[in-house]
Amino acid sequence: MQTINYDLVQLLRKIRAGHFVVPQFQRDFTWKEAQIRLLIDSIARNYPIGSLLVLGKNYEIPLKSRDINAVYNEQDNNEESLVEPTSETYYVLDGQQRLTSVARVFLDSHPKKNYYFDLKKMLEIFDDDSPSSSWIVNRLRGGKNPDRKDNNKLIRSDIVLIQKKSDVYVSEYIEDSGDFPEFKNNRNDAREAAAKIKGIFETIRNYSIPFVLLENDAPLESVCRVFETINSTGTRLTTFDLAVAKYFPDPDLKDLYDSSKEKYQVLSEFEVDGERVLQILSLYHLHLNDKFPEATRKVMLFLKSDFIKEHWESAVLNLSNAYKWIQGLGATPKTQPAHRLLVSVAAFLMVEPDSLDSNTELANVLNKWYFCSTLAKNPAPATNYKIGDDFRKFCEHKTQQRSVQYPAVYFTPEDIKEIKSYSDGRYKAIQYLMKMTAKKDLITGSILSDNDDVEYHNIFPSSLAKSDGVELKKLNSIANRIVLSKKSNKDISNTHTSLNQYLGERLEQHKSKGNIGDFNQQLRNCFIPYVDDPAFKDKLSQKNFDNFLSDRAKLIITRIKEVVGDAWEEPSADDNNESVNFVEDE
Repeated sequence: MQTINYDLVQLLRKIRAGHFVVPQFQRDFTWKEAQIRLLIDSIARNYPIGSLLVLGKNYEIPLKSRDINAVYNEQDNNEESLVEPTSETYYVLDGQQRLTSVARVFLDSHPKKNYYFDLKKMLEIFDDDSPSSSWIVNRLRGGKNPDRKDNNKLIRSDIVLIQKKSDVYVSEYIEDSGDFPEFKNNRNDAREAAAKIKGIFETIRNYSIPFVLLENDAPLESVCRVFETINSTGTRLTTFDLAVAKYFPDPDLKDLYDSSKEKYQVLSEFEVDGERVLQILSLYHLHLNDKFPEATRKVMLFLKSDFIKEHWESAVLNLSNAYKWIQGLGATPKTQPAHRLLVSVAAFLMVEPDSLDSNTELANVLNKWYFCSTLAKNPAPATNYKIGDDFRKFCEHKTQQRSVQYPAVYFTPEDIKEIKSYSDGRYKAIQYLMKMTAKKDLITGSILSDNDDVEYHNIFPSSLAKSDGVELKKLNSIANRIVLSKKSNKDISNTHTSLNQYLGERLEQHKSKGNIGDFNQQLRNCFIPYVDDPAFKDKLSQKNFDNFLSDRAKLIITRIKEVVGDAWEEPSADDNNESVNFVEDE
C-alpha cells in the first residue's frame, strides 16, 4: 500500500483516459448540486478534501466495473489535451462521488449541464473570510455551450485548466467589460484584480489530491480487509460487495439477494446480509468435496458461478428457515444473536432439510446448542473456523452419531442481576428465553407474536433512581425486565402506574373473579416470584426491590438450567430452592 499525489490536471488526464473505474457494487452517483459546489469551492481555496482509496487492477479478483458517470466532449480544447493513453486501471473503492464531481465540472462532462465560474463574484467572495460557493453556477447544456457567457462574466469551468486561454479571458473581462468602472482610469488595480482570479485558477490547476493505492499484487486478504473497513462516507464495504463486483453480471448477486429478501421477508426483518448466503454455499461446497468446511473469503470469492446459481435458492430458503426457527425460540430483530451464529445451522439444513422438525432428536440437539451458544459466559467467537467446525459436528452427529459438544453455561443470581446491557450477548439471550417461556402477554393474555411487536418493560420503574435513589444499574438489570406486547407496554406507560404495583392490583382482581389459577401460571411463566405468597402485593413493593431481583434471578436460572440440561457447568448454590414448573400453552 502506498500514497501517491496527483495535481488536478494530472488527475483529470487519467480520468479522461479511463484510468479510474467504479466497481459494480458501488452505488450510483448521488451528490446534490450543493455538495458539488462545496467541493469545487474547497479546491479553489486549497482546503483538503480527503484522500481517495483505489485498488490497482487485480487479476486475481477481476472486478466487474463501470466508467465514471461523466460524458466527455470529444473535441479537445487545444494542444493541452487531457488525453493520456495508458493501460493503467484503478478500481475506486472510496471517492467515486468526488472523482465524478471533479470530472463533471472540470472536463465539462455533466450530461445535462455546463458549469461556469462567475468572475465578478469571485472578486467579491474571495475577499471575504466567509467561504461561499455562489461563484459556481450551472446552465442547461445546449448545442453550442460557449466558453463565455453574460458579457464574458461567466467562464466555462473546463477553460480554467488551459492557462493561456483563461488568462486572456480574465484580462479581457476585467479591462473591457464595463462591469468595473472603478478600474477605468486605474490599470494597475485592474491588473491586480485579474491577477487575483488568475491566482485562484492556478491554485485549482495545482491542487494536489492524495490517493491511497492498494497495489494490484496485494494479497486477497489485504483487499478484503480494505473492503471491510469503514470509508470516509461511513459506508461499510463487505465481502459480499466484493463478490457482487466479481461475479456480475452472471450471476448478479445483488439482484439475486434483493429478490430473495422480497420472497423471504424474515431476511429483511432481521437485516441479514447477503454474505451469509455465500458462507452457506461455501460450507456446502466444501462438504460435498470432503474438505474441512471453513468459509474463508477466498472460498466465497472463488465459487463457480454455476454452483452459486444451482444452489442459491436452497441456501436462501434454509437461511430463512433458520431465522424462523429462532423466532420460534423467542428471538426478535431487536434481540437476535450474531448473524454468523446461524450460518452453520442453515448450511446443515441444506444437508439435512428436516432437522428442525418439532420433537425430533436433531431439533432438540440444535435447540440446546443454540441456547448454550447464546447463554455461555465466554462463548467462542464465531470465526470462520468455528462456524465450519459447528457445521461439521452437526453433520457427524447425524451420520456417525457423534455427540455435539455444547458450550458450558453457568450463572449465579448475582451474575443475572449484573446483566444489564445489550452489549452483553446474554442479555438478549435471556430476553428471548423470556419471550419463549411467557408465550402470552401478561396484561391482555394474547399470544406474543413472532415479529417485532414485542417490547421489554421495567417491572420497577427507572424513575426510582431519581425519586428514591435506587441504583440505576439495578433497575436496568435483566432481572427487572419483562416482555410485553407493544400495546400493553404503551398502555402501562400511559397509566403512570408502575408495573410492580399494577401486578399486585391485577392479582387482587383475579382473586375476586375466582380465576386466579391461570393468572398465577402466567406470572410463573414470566418469572415473577411470590405467586403463592399471601403477601404477594407487599413483596412487590419498593422496599423489597433488592430481594425481588435476587428471587427473580433464581427463577430465571431455573429456566436456563431446564433449557441447557447437562451443559450446566456445576450445581447452583440455589439448587435446593423450591422448583417451578413452566407449562406450555395448549
